[in-house]
Amino acid sequence: MTVATVALCFGILLVAGAGIFVLIILGDLRALWILNRLRPSPVGTRGRVAMEGATEYGAVGRQTAPVTGEDCTWYRVSLLREPSRALATGDDPDHDVILEAESPSWPTITDHHHRVPVDPRLVSPKRALYDPIMTGTPAYTVTELVYTRAKPVPLPPIVPTDVIDGLRKSERLRLTEVRVPRGVPVFAMGRVTDEGLLPNRSGLTVFTTDSRTESIDSRRSDARTGLNGVLWLTATGLTLAVPSVLYLLTLA
Repeated sequence: MTVATVALCFGILLVAGAGIFVLIILGDLRALWILNRLRPSPVGTRGRVAMEGATEYGAVGRQTAPVTGEDCTWYRVSLLREPSRALATGDDPDHDVILEAESPSWPTITDHHHRVPVDPRLVSPKRALYDPIMTGTPAYTVTELVYTRAKPVPLPPIVPTDVIDGLRKSERLRLTEVRVPRGVPVFAMGRVTDEGLLPNRSGLTVFTTDSRTESIDSRRSDARTGLNGVLWLTATGLTLAVPSVLYLLTLA
């Protein structure tokens, strides 16, 4: 009886897990429908659009990434000290933010005829809950340096010397640079306003080096994988649950 009860519970869990896969599949199918329906428009078209172009300098021109010294269209740098010196409780971060710096202007996307500023939330790694969740190959490059007293590494001038001198033996500095190179071919989907290309308020937001065709193929593959998962979980769950229910009923 115990074995049958455990098998029944496990089977129910597997079938419930299949339901989660169904929700993921529905999201992939919706994204696939949008990708197929929304054809690329020339850069500069207003409203909810898809576009193909390349990354380009923003309003202030060429940028130099502070950590690597690389030429780029946009950068963001953060310096964290780990662990936090504050008394962490609950959901408090386990680090102290020492420094954050960002390019003075947004990067742009161009098709060699027009250019549109791009909201950094589309091009950089997710930083907050309100940032769009995107898949595909990103257009940015990340460089990270970790400094400790035991293993010091050369740090760029953007790191304050007093922060380095005041570092404790048990602490480390984590310096992260995110930069967007110039001339990277990208496929984007979002909402173009007077500000530039913004995330869609609802629906699909895309900014990737993958082509439109590659993005469609990726969504199809994800949906197919999800469907296989649903079938496997459902079949296995029912195989465990149905015989267990029949056996338990005979004992009632």
